[in-house]
Amino acid sequence: MRSAMRKLMGSVILITLLSFSPGYSQVKSVSPSPFGEKEIVTWDYSSKVIGEDYTIYVHFPPGYDTTKTSYPVLYMTDGDWNMTVAMNCFRMLRQDYLTNEPLIVGIGYGNRTNKRSRDLEPSTGAPNFIKFIAQEVMPFIQSKYRVTDQKALYGYSYGGVFTSYVLFEHPGLFNDIFIGAPGNGDLTLRADKYFATHKELKGKIFLGAGSYEPGTVSKIEQFKQYMDQKKLPDLQVLTAVVPSAGHGAALAPVMQSGMKFVYCKTHKPFSLTESALKKFTGTFIAGGQNDSLTVYLDKGSLYLASRNGQPTQLVPYRVDGLFFYENEKIEINLKEEAGKKYYVINVDGEKPMQYNQIAGK
Repeated sequence: MRSAMRKLMGSVILITLLSFSPGYSQVKSVSPSPFGEKEIVTWDYSSKVIGEDYTIYVHFPPGYDTTKTSYPVLYMTDGDWNMTVAMNCFRMLRQDYLTNEPLIVGIGYGNRTNKRSRDLEPSTGAPNFIKFIAQEVMPFIQSKYRVTDQKALYGYSYGGVFTSYVLFEHPGLFNDIFIGAPGNGDLTLRADKYFATHKELKGKIFLGAGSYEPGTVSKIEQFKQYMDQKKLPDLQVLTAVVPSAGHGAALAPVMQSGMKFVYCKTHKPFSLTESALKKFTGTFIAGGQNDSLTVYLDKGSLYLASRNGQPTQLVPYRVDGLFFYENEKIEINLKEEAGKKYYVINVDGEKPMQYNQIAGK
């Protein structure tokens, strides 16, 4: 355990149902088909709402097959290519964050003709497509899998146009909305129209694009400013601009940033005066081990140094707790008993480690 901790420290320093009446979907297969990756299966669907067939992809979060836990659901447009990207985003996030991973449901076309330009466009097929999701896909997923009422919707490009449409035309259907690279559609105009007849909006909204799409970036930033001015207590809005990236290259980092926002445990920095930070400083050693850590203050910031790595900045998240941006699964909590200070280091899946301050240091 200590070697695992040492290795880790070394490396750190080491994202209201629609008022539609229930509908029915026709599943064309008795059981799901495996899809390349063992974590993904597919279902052939015949939609009565749209009158066409679709492929539904389902990705299982870690532990689904070994627990009785119910999971939130992330519904994704363009499931034919977004599913494997999403799966790999979570694989990467898992290394540095505690994750509350969802069951991922992608809606695509399989080997059929791709009709996303019709289904995702608000002026053409989007009203029926969201009706298909709400009336057919959601009830099916709820009947087949262990899921909670927590639902999110992700879309990129045309999918981002669709999710921004859903956000304001069907508020409350999803708890969280991901809007990726939605082109130059005027999000603020949609929001202004919505708030002419509504007073609130809840949940989390994530918007992202690559820096090489300046028109889209500008619209996203304007939307963020507009929403911030509304000061809605139950709404969180986060934006991300991927540097030196165009429409295609930004897809994966935009998706990963959005998933971190909704599904990962992160820490909010806590402001402390320099004098308050001094209590964290000192040299600490693990009991009975030749394993020491030094915490010191430099220009108003705390740093941790060990024998095995370069100093890494520590950030307060409460009056007695610190974290690393590099790996937020690690929490370092300062304790004091009988005038003696010690650190308790918590790492997910590991037994907490205690480091006692060396007298005089």
